[in-house]
Amino acid sequence: MPLLKRKRIEPIKLPAYDEHSKDYRKTNVWYSTLSNEIFTDYSEYIKRISLYRKPVWQCELTGKSNLTYRQALDSEKAEKEHVQDKFPEQLQKGVLLHVQFQTTRLDAVVDDAYQQFVNRYVEGEVLYCNWDGRHTVTVKVLNVVEKPRSVDEEGSKDQEEKEDNEYYKVKVISLKGFVKKDTIKIVPGNKLRRERYAFSKNLLKKFIKEYTEKDTYIGAPWVVRDDIAKRFGISTRLPSDLQAAKDLAYSKSKKRRNEAAAAVAAATAAAVKANSTGGEAKPITIDARKIESTLKYPIEDLNVPIYRRHPDGVGPIVDMTPGTKGVNTTAENPTGGMPLRPQPTNQSAIPNDSFGRFLMVWSFLSVFSQPLKLSPFSLDDFENALLHHGPSSIITESHVALLNAIIKQRDRLKKESLGHGSTAMAAAISLYGSGYQASRTIAPNPEQVFYQDSPSRYSSDNENEDDGHIWKVRPKVQRRESLAERGCGSIEVEAVGYNWDNGTVDTEEERIGWEDILIGFINQLAPLELLPDVDRILNHLVPSATSTLDEREQAYTSLSVRDKLIILELLLNVANESYVIKNYMDECQDQLTELRKQKIDLSRERRRIHAERRELENKQNEENNAQTPEPQETEESELDDDDDDDDTSDNEDNAVLKAQRKAEQLSRHELRLAALKRHQQERVEREAKRLKLHHLQREEARLRNQELKIRNATRKRLDEEERAMHKREEQIERDMRKYNNYRIKPLGRDKFYNRYYCLDDIGGTLLHGSGRLLVQSPSDTDLMVLQERDSIESIDPGVSLPCGRGGGVKFVSQLMKEQGLAKEAAFFDERIETLKKAGGPQTAKEWWQSYDEPEELQKLLEWLNPKGVREFRLKREIEKQLHNLTNGMKKRASDQQSSNKYELSRRTTRSKTTYQYPPGSWLAYTNKLV
Repeated sequence: MPLLKRKRIEPIKLPAYDEHSKDYRKTNVWYSTLSNEIFTDYSEYIKRISLYRKPVWQCELTGKSNLTYRQALDSEKAEKEHVQDKFPEQLQKGVLLHVQFQTTRLDAVVDDAYQQFVNRYVEGEVLYCNWDGRHTVTVKVLNVVEKPRSVDEEGSKDQEEKEDNEYYKVKVISLKGFVKKDTIKIVPGNKLRRERYAFSKNLLKKFIKEYTEKDTYIGAPWVVRDDIAKRFGISTRLPSDLQAAKDLAYSKSKKRRNEAAAAVAAATAAAVKANSTGGEAKPITIDARKIESTLKYPIEDLNVPIYRRHPDGVGPIVDMTPGTKGVNTTAENPTGGMPLRPQPTNQSAIPNDSFGRFLMVWSFLSVFSQPLKLSPFSLDDFENALLHHGPSSIITESHVALLNAIIKQRDRLKKESLGHGSTAMAAAISLYGSGYQASRTIAPNPEQVFYQDSPSRYSSDNENEDDGHIWKVRPKVQRRESLAERGCGSIEVEAVGYNWDNGTVDTEEERIGWEDILIGFINQLAPLELLPDVDRILNHLVPSATSTLDEREQAYTSLSVRDKLIILELLLNVANESYVIKNYMDECQDQLTELRKQKIDLSRERRRIHAERRELENKQNEENNAQTPEPQETEESELDDDDDDDDTSDNEDNAVLKAQRKAEQLSRHELRLAALKRHQQERVEREAKRLKLHHLQREEARLRNQELKIRNATRKRLDEEERAMHKREEQIERDMRKYNNYRIKPLGRDKFYNRYYCLDDIGGTLLHGSGRLLVQSPSDTDLMVLQERDSIESIDPGVSLPCGRGGGVKFVSQLMKEQGLAKEAAFFDERIETLKKAGGPQTAKEWWQSYDEPEELQKLLEWLNPKGVREFRLKREIEKQLHNLTNGMKKRASDQQSSNKYELSRRTTRSKTTYQYPPGSWLAYTNKLV
C-alpha cells in the first residue's frame, strides 16, 4: 500500500447497505476506481481524489518518493512481480518461519536470515551442482539426508569442513554427455550453489518487507501477513510474552484504547439491540484482545477477563451476566495461565474450631508482654504447652500474668465503688459478671451465710449510709432457677474461690495454688452467654466438695485444649479492660506518633541526599565535558608560543645581518657577541615562561586532586548517610510493627477472600514468633458477597464492558478446584448451602493453613495474579514482609532441629526426683520479666 508521510492511509470503510430498503437504493454514491472506495459525500470524494493525484506518495517496497497514488501502486506491483520471480518459491516458507516473531530491526533480521539460508537449501529448490569436480549440471534437491559413511573414507584434506556441511539428495534435471547413469546422487552442501542474484540481501529485504508487517509500538515483532500466512499454513498467534507486551503497549496507548473501546461499545450495542428485538437474551461475544486492551489494571479479581476466554487469547470472552444463557457457562481458562497454588501445610494439633481463638490468645500475650510482665514465647511453644498433660511454666505464667492485671484493676474498682454517682455505679457493676448475678438463686442458701454476711473491707460503719449505697441499686439480672452441681455459684466453688482477688501473685510460693484464684475468677466474672461452658469447666476443675489442691491442679492439666482456650479468652477479655493494658496502649500511640514524625524526617533526609548526589553527578559530568578539549588546546598554545618565539628570533637574526652590512665599521666579533647575548636572554625568558606554566599546571593539578578528594569524601559521606538512613527506616518499621497493638490486620486477601497473616516481630515477640505465613478461610460476610454476584441487582448498570459480569458461586468453585484448592472448594460449597438455608451469617466454621518454607512463599507469589486488586495488594505486602518471613521460617526450622538433639534427663536425690530440661526447650521456659 502506498505511504503518505511514511504511514499507511487506511481506505474508507464501505457504507452500510440494505437491499430491501428503498432509501438505500436511491442514495447517490461516488466510486473511486483507483482505490475501490465508495463515498456518500461528494466533497469527501473530491478531497480524496485530489489527494491521490498529488505527487506526495511513496512506494512502500522501493522507497521511491514524490509519486502520485497510481505511480506508487504501479511501482509496488512491478516490485512484487520482480521479487516473486527472482526469489525461490521453495525457500519462501522457510524464510518466513525464521523471520516470524523476531523483534529486531529490519537490517538485523535480513542479516540473520541471510546467514541462516545462504548455505542451506530446501526441498524442491533448483540449483547448480559440481558433479564430478569438472562439470556443472542443474539439479533439484529431493531432501536433506544424513552424512553417508562412504564420505568418511574420501581422504582427510578438508575433513573438518566436510563435517560441518549438510548433505542433500539431488536429481539431475539437465542431462549432459558425461552423465550416463546414477542421475540421483548424495552430495555435500559445498558442491551446490544457487543462480547468481537469486539470493541476495537486497532481494531478501524486499521479500521480508512485502510478505511481513510490523506494528508501531516499541518491541513489536515481525508477523507474516494474514493472507500469506494462510497460503503457507503459518500460525500468526503471538507467544505469551509477546502478547503480554502488546497488551501492555496497547493499554498505554490512548489511541488504541479509544479504538478498542469504540469497537467493544459497538459490538455491545449491536448485541443489546439483537437481544431486545429477538426477545430472548443472548450472551455478548466480543474479541478478548480488544477488551483486554481497553482495561486498566488492577481491577476486581473475579472480573479479570483472562479466566473467561480461550487460553490462546483468540475468540470472545464468556459473559456470565445473570439472566443470559452464559450464566452457567464453564470458564474456558480457569487457571488464567498461572501456576497452581502451592499446597499449604497444617501440622498443628489444635482443632480447627479453636485455632482462631488459639492465635488470638497467643498474639495478645505477645503484644502486651511488657505490661503483663511476661517473657515472650513462640507459637510452637505455646501449642506444646497447651497439649501437655502436666504442669507447664508457660501456662502458669500466662494465667498468673493475666490474673495479676485483673486483680490490679479490681483493687482500683473497689476503691472507686465506695463513692457515689455514675463512676461508682459503673465500678460496682464491673466487679461482678452477668453470669455471677444470674447464678444466685432467689432464696439465699443458709450455707452461704459466710459469704453473704461477711463484711466488706470497703463497707461503712454507718448502717443508714450502707442502705443507700450503690451496691443496693445494681441493675437486676434474671436469675437461674437452679444451680449446676459444682457449677457457677455453687457452695463448693464459692468455698474454693473465696477472696480470690485479695492480692496479686508475685512470688514463687504464691504461684502454688493459682488454680484456686482462677476458679474464683471464673465463678465471679463469667459472662451470661458462657454459663453452660463455665458450669462444665468448673465442675471439672472442682472434682468434689472435699477436693485438695493437688487434685484441682491435676484437674486443670486434664482439661481439653478447647476448654483451656475458653478460659484464656475469658481472662484476656477482662484483662483488656484493665488500666494496665490501656495505659500501655496510650504509651504505644505516643510512640507511634513519634515514629511517624521520624519517618517524615527520614523522607526529607532521603530527598536531601538524592539532591546532593544529583548535584555532584551533574558537576562531575560538566567537568568531564569541559576537560576533554583542554589538553589539545594547551598543546596547541604551547606550539604557537614556540613558533612565535622562533619567528621572532628569525626576524631578529635577519635584522642583525642587515645591520652588519650597513655597519661595516663594527667588527664581526662584536656583532656575534651581541647576538649571543640576545639569544641567551631569549632562552632565559623562555625558560622562565616554561617554569611559570609548569607551576600553573602543578597548581591546577593540585586543586583538581584536592577537589577530587573532596568529591570522593562527599560521595562516601552520602553513601554512609544513605546506609544509616536505610537502617533507621528498617528499625522504624520494626518499631511501628511492635507498637501497633490495636489490632493485627491481615496482609491482604486473595481472589477467593482468603486472609493471610504474618505474626512475626509483633509486640514483644521473638523474631520467629510464628515462623510461618498463616491463611484463614473467608468469613460468612465474604461468602455472601460472592453469592450476590449471581443476582441481577449486583450488576453495575454504569459498566458497559461485559468482561467481568456475573460469575458467582459456580464460577468461584470452578476456579478453586482448577487452581489447586479442591478441599477449600468443598468447604466453600458446604458453607454456601448452609448460608442459603439459614438466610444469613451464623457462627461460622473456618479452616486455617500455613506456609512454612521459603520456597512455598515464592510459589505463592507466582500464583497471585497482580491484575486483580486484592491479589495486587496482597503480593505487594508479602514482598515487603518477605525478608522477615524468610528469616522467621529459617530460625524456626533451626530451633526445631536443635531442640530434637537434646533428650530429657532425670536427676534423683534422696528427697525427690527433678528433671533437667535441655536449653531452648519450651519446658525450660522461665519468665524473666516477673
